[in-house]
Amino acid sequence: MLSNDFKYGVTVYKKTNCMGCHSWHGKGGGGYGAGVSLRTTELDRESIVEIIKCGKPGSGMPYFYRKSYVKEKCYDTLLEDYEGEDIRPISSKKFINDRQIQALADFIIINFKNKKLTKDYCEKFFEVGSKVCSKL
Repeated sequence: MLSNDFKYGVTVYKKTNCMGCHSWHGKGGGGYGAGVSLRTTELDRESIVEIIKCGKPGSGMPYFYRKSYVKEKCYDTLLEDYEGEDIRPISSKKFINDRQIQALADFIIINFKNKKLTKDYCEKFFEVGSKVCSKL
């Protein structure tokens, strides 16, 4: 069952700076890493959790779980299995725990996956009356 705790999920989304690549609206593009759209993802919850924990080696998507590639294998590998810097997994500047990873995956599914951007979401993300939301 998905957790629909918007406040906790958005706090984790902001803490981990998902906005840097996926933007506040989850559509991706534009920012530092020009991340993929979380609104058009076809990934299931298990895959989203895995990507948050393990990142995507060879891409700009970092891993957010401290034990990944060190104490726990990701994609059946450890850091020592990677030779080239261009494919080596990159770590996030901020790690999150399993509860936060689960909450972030739920937040993505409930608020982004196959959903249109709405004024309601925008005002929950920023605040009611925010100028950012006025054109939605």
